[in-house]
Amino acid sequence: MSQTCTGSFGEPVVNLTFGTVANPVSGSFTNYTATSTTCPPDGSYTLTGITSGCFGGNWHTISQDHTPNDNNGNMMLVNASTAPGEFFKETIGGLCTGTIFEFSAYVINVLKPTAAGNKPNLTFIIESTDGTELGKYSTGNILETPSPEGKKYGMIFTTPVGISQVTLKIINNAPGGNGNDLAIDDITFRACGPVIEAKINGGIVPVSLCEGEKSTILLSADVSAGYNAPAYQWQISIDNTVWTDIPGGNTKNLTVTIPSAAAGGYKYRLTVAEQANIGSVKCRALSEAREVVVIDRPTVDAGPDKSFFKGIPAQLDGKAGGNDVSYLWSPPNYLDDPTKLNPLASPPVETTYTLEVTNACNVTVRDEMVVKVYLEIKIPNTFSPNGDGVNDVWNIGGLISYSDAIVKIFNRYGDLVYTSRGYDLPWDGKYDSKTLPVGTYYYLIDLKTGEKSYSGPVTILE
Repeated sequence: MSQTCTGSFGEPVVNLTFGTVANPVSGSFTNYTATSTTCPPDGSYTLTGITSGCFGGNWHTISQDHTPNDNNGNMMLVNASTAPGEFFKETIGGLCTGTIFEFSAYVINVLKPTAAGNKPNLTFIIESTDGTELGKYSTGNILETPSPEGKKYGMIFTTPVGISQVTLKIINNAPGGNGNDLAIDDITFRACGPVIEAKINGGIVPVSLCEGEKSTILLSADVSAGYNAPAYQWQISIDNTVWTDIPGGNTKNLTVTIPSAAAGGYKYRLTVAEQANIGSVKCRALSEAREVVVIDRPTVDAGPDKSFFKGIPAQLDGKAGGNDVSYLWSPPNYLDDPTKLNPLASPPVETTYTLEVTNACNVTVRDEMVVKVYLEIKIPNTFSPNGDGVNDVWNIGGLISYSDAIVKIFNRYGDLVYTSRGYDLPWDGKYDSKTLPVGTYYYLIDLKTGEKSYSGPVTILE
């Protein structure tokens, strides 16, 4: 059974992933023969992310290496030598002295269960540069699996005081020639510390603040035994990638004041190391991050104004930003659901709608848009502008809703006697302030909606 870390890890100090297809790792880490084929022969290896159809289909098809999010990444694909022995040796530098480390690697037996053959059997040895053995672990037989499965193997070792460089050796205990084919990836060294259980305001549930809110939070941690002289350092991050030491944050319990909570929020974690090593980030073990979630000020956009023909609903194109927000359109009249971001609207007349977006901090922002309703056009063919108060003007039903409509009227000779944009004031039968003679005239109405124009006769009566 692997001797892996049961406490809290540090960031990887070394992470050998064998590079990518375009940029493979270089070095003399093996005495096997390098080959470019993805089906290496006995006693050889290749750096690749794939292998397929090897040795009559006796090998698994592998479509990618083990490293997460490693686009076109490599693994070391090995066809073992017929003679057992050391096949990998690499000097590992940059370690912290007097520190407990976990070494680990992921190994796949690439042979299918249906193919009889020797099973990979490896021994990992870590030595100081003078040859002193610091750790040793043997995997035993690595069994075949129904599908290619990377299994983690590793051990715990301690770097002596004053030693920051070690040698990693991998021994092949089984013969090749018939099986003993493997892939290895993600050879990693990282600090192994005590169990660190960080808390925020006494728990592990994220704390929520409103954007701009001032608050004081309490960071604390339970740390198990493991270091002779443990030292502590709290860190903060706003992107969970770049972490910064908090000045003065070198106790297990720390009070932090946030003068004005910024959008995006904050993450906190406790790092722990031996007192002599706390100044080096790579020597520290890390707690899980605890989070302050900042509820952003909401944003709102009611969307563009809409125009539609009466009786045909229009969908409103509202947009909103922020976390944990609710929506409300007003007035709610003629909306299928005023609490939806994009309701259907069917008002009988032009209506201005307001979209309100409210977050969990009860902050509300608003924006407006207009739904314009095109009414049915009804064009009379006569009117009598004789001043009797009845039918004195040419009232065109619904035309008032088309504010951009162009109305033109011609006499029988084709002369223009009336024109208007929009139709707020119906035509009174006059031209140049004089009442036109009784007779038939001809109209042309362009609604400017992309629909067909209206044309026809209109008669002025006595």
